[in-house]
Amino acid sequence: MIKSLIILFLFIFMSCTDQLVEKTSPLDGIYYILDGWKKFEDGDYDRAHDLFSTVLLNNNTQYFSDAYVGLAWNSIYKANSIQGLSNLNSREYQRSISNEYFSLAAEYFGNNNCPSSECSILCQNLLAGQAYNSSYQALESSRKFYDYGLDSTYWYMMVDHSDSTMIYSQQLLGQGMNECNIEYIFDHDTLINHNTIRILRAQTEVRLGNFNNAELELLEVQDLDCDLNIQTVVECLNSLE
Repeated sequence: MIKSLIILFLFIFMSCTDQLVEKTSPLDGIYYILDGWKKFEDGDYDRAHDLFSTVLLNNNTQYFSDAYVGLAWNSIYKANSIQGLSNLNSREYQRSISNEYFSLAAEYFGNNNCPSSECSILCQNLLAGQAYNSSYQALESSRKFYDYGLDSTYWYMMVDHSDSTMIYSQQLLGQGMNECNIEYIFDHDTLINHNTIRILRAQTEVRLGNFNNAELELLEVQDLDCDLNIQTVVECLNSLE
């Protein structure tokens, strides 16, 4: 009887040990992605970076595109949170690396091109992020053009980045076969949405001197907080900042 109880105890102990081992094994990548976005929404960008990066340590590349999109958006928001002229290099680093993350995310889409016939939320967030980053680069190139003696190199860079802004945003919002979601809303910050991207496109058109196109973009904005009947496009955009 005692021998039987010992055997039963050992069997139960070994079963419990197996369960403990399973629980301490690495979590599936999607759990790190979800936790990463939660920290992102909480404004804990360092912890969000760590969680998204953890996914990349796994040999399973299934969630690599998710991780890179998360890292890219996280870097944009972290850059915006860094204040002061003395921290300019840190802000620029975050902006620069976010571009690299978006590029890597696009690579991991593989055969599932973005946009595709069934545009995923992940793809939408990628295109929106690329549009915002390209717009920022265009603005910086424009600033350098005027700050550095009208150096044409920066002007051409501004045009290239502006073109990229229009391409990415058109793929996201544009009407036709290739659009993703004409009523896009960033699921981790609703302040980023189809209206703000339309405004981004209008700013880009103004930068390129296409004022009529800029007005058409603003007319697509829902509940536009300016009156184009009495304001110029530039005045309208300035009032929205």
